[in-house]
Amino acid sequence: MLTSDQVRDYERDGFLVLAGQIPEGDLERLEAGFARNPPLDGTLDPAAPTYPEPGRYTLALNACKDPDLATLIEHPAVVPAVADVLGAEPRLTAYVIYDRTPGGPGIPPHNDYKRWRPVGSSMNWAFTIVPFCDFDADAGRLLVAPGSHQLERVTVGPERPLEVAPPTRPADADFVDPELERGDLLLMNMHLWHRADGNNARHHRVGAFNKYAAADAPPATGYFLFDDDVHAALSPDGRRLLAVHSDKPIATTRLLLMRQGDEPEFLVVGENPGLPGGQTFVERAIPDWDGGNYIAALQAAIRRDLRIELPWVSYVGDFDEGDHLCRVYAYTLTGLGFPVPYDEGRWLTRDQLASSIDELAGGYELDAADRWLDPSIVRGKGLTQAQSRVDQYAY
Repeated sequence: MLTSDQVRDYERDGFLVLAGQIPEGDLERLEAGFARNPPLDGTLDPAAPTYPEPGRYTLALNACKDPDLATLIEHPAVVPAVADVLGAEPRLTAYVIYDRTPGGPGIPPHNDYKRWRPVGSSMNWAFTIVPFCDFDADAGRLLVAPGSHQLERVTVGPERPLEVAPPTRPADADFVDPELERGDLLLMNMHLWHRADGNNARHHRVGAFNKYAAADAPPATGYFLFDDDVHAALSPDGRRLLAVHSDKPIATTRLLLMRQGDEPEFLVVGENPGLPGGQTFVERAIPDWDGGNYIAALQAAIRRDLRIELPWVSYVGDFDEGDHLCRVYAYTLTGLGFPVPYDEGRWLTRDQLASSIDELAGGYELDAADRWLDPSIVRGKGLTQAQSRVDQYAY
């Protein structure tokens, strides 16, 4: 548990260092798991395609099914602290170990709120960074800009999801070295600007950079889907930290399209009526390893079938469709569009969805509608990679 002063420092500065939180025995166990699982989920340096040539590499995806790696997900020094800074129950959105090999380059100033990434599109998430070595001048410092998270730029707008204004880049002189050492825990706000120096040491610069979102603030793109083995690697209590897990693929994606009136109505289409949508595909506009964003596939299906262009959507949930899962997103019509009819389907109120549930194709349509209508869920706007390459704040 953090003290009230520590929480206040985190809220003011956007980060908090807790020295020596991970015992040496736990670090050695993590290193044993890392040794069995080389960071081959993708290099972050296109000029260094072969590990361990000089570069920046990641171990992510479902590698944390290794019991020695899974221990960090539910570590007693990590989970209570991140719950305190989030002000909510945490949910794991990414398990990532970075390895900057000797000679590997640094990374320029940036923050990690990103509307196209499952690990970046929640409206309330935090890093939990655990260095496996000292992040010093030789191995490469991690530098942060205190106060650069600028939470006042997150506001309530005319639409359901929160609005986020473009950030102000801090000056180079604003960055400081928190002097991270092996076994420390750095808590960092998702909007905080940070950068890293290159590795000039002879040893690897390794650290765990895991991400947790508040349970009531799901990623706008949807979660990275951990498999069942990751779930099984956790203790019964620790399993609550996974919002979603399955060995089934997400093979379809559908839209909960709502329009306002005397009471909200939802569009269903087809002879066996269900939510509009179609098959998923993986968008490749921005090279990345954290799969889970199927907004491009949904937009293509909605553009084809309903002839509308969605500026954004927000994740609702993952639902079983037999041999696969369906990722459902939602969008609420503002009434500002041209008033053409949607001849392809019918608009049903929530009560009509409830009375028709046995006739609907998915069987989850009412559940999806109730999740979208739930005022306790804090939502953001999810975008495609292609939209975000232009300007992720433009929509």
